[in-house]
Amino acid sequence: MVVALVAGALIVVLVAWQAALLTATKARQPAPAAPAVPVVPFRKDPQGWIINALRRKKWLRRSLSLGSLGAFVFAIGVLGYPFYTNMVQSRIQDRLNHQLASPELRQKYLAGQLQEGDSLTRIKIPAIDVDVVVVEGTGEDALRAGAGHYTETAMPCTDGTVGIAGHRTTYGRPFANLDLLKPGDTITLQTPVGSCTYEILPPPPKRQPLNDTSAGFVINPNEIQVIQRPDIARAGEASPPPALLTLTTCHPKGSAAKRLVIQAKLVTGQSASPSAQPGA
Repeated sequence: MVVALVAGALIVVLVAWQAALLTATKARQPAPAAPAVPVVPFRKDPQGWIINALRRKKWLRRSLSLGSLGAFVFAIGVLGYPFYTNMVQSRIQDRLNHQLASPELRQKYLAGQLQEGDSLTRIKIPAIDVDVVVVEGTGEDALRAGAGHYTETAMPCTDGTVGIAGHRTTYGRPFANLDLLKPGDTITLQTPVGSCTYEILPPPPKRQPLNDTSAGFVINPNEIQVIQRPDIARAGEASPPPALLTLTTCHPKGSAAKRLVIQAKLVTGQSASPSAQPGA
């Protein structure tokens, strides 16, 4: 969104500047019988030098017009792309909502036969108004749904670490405000065979919180251990929680340079386990 606003502001400034220059050029054009206008030194009058250059060189005027047109098209693309992805995600979510409630999906879930892109669970985070269906898999096509399950991690509401990745600025941006979550906030997962609730934890040992109140912490993209079973207990705990939920998204917003992570422990509910369970 920041990039879009900056692009919009730049195109407005560029168009306004071009209009002012062309108006000034027209105003300074001499009468037909007047002698040629002498070249204006750039150091003494930069704007006058630019105006004279535009008046003398037709290609420069055309280049300025084409540049303005290109900047306008670019700005439209930057502003319109998030709206397009949100529309795509909304249509996909409509289909996933129906699939999640179907008897066929329940059977596939119990048999451990879900395919990438199938509905897996609904995730609800009341503190940041998230309510979205998570699909199986984190491939590019799967994540057009907004959020996807790391297939190598545990299934929802079972022992082990459940890993879910989500978009932050496009495709419905379900994880846009993960940085606002605090320790103690809750997350509910509703699967085809049951539901459970997780309680958000503070960052693990040796991880710095994003700020004084956030439960989030930042990692490098290759630090995959955050979606694995933890082996170090947090402060105040005798041992790591047996059932953990890890949410990841890009950080900062609009960049994939880092990952923002939220972790939560299972506190209530236990879903019926699928027959094929990853060893996460």
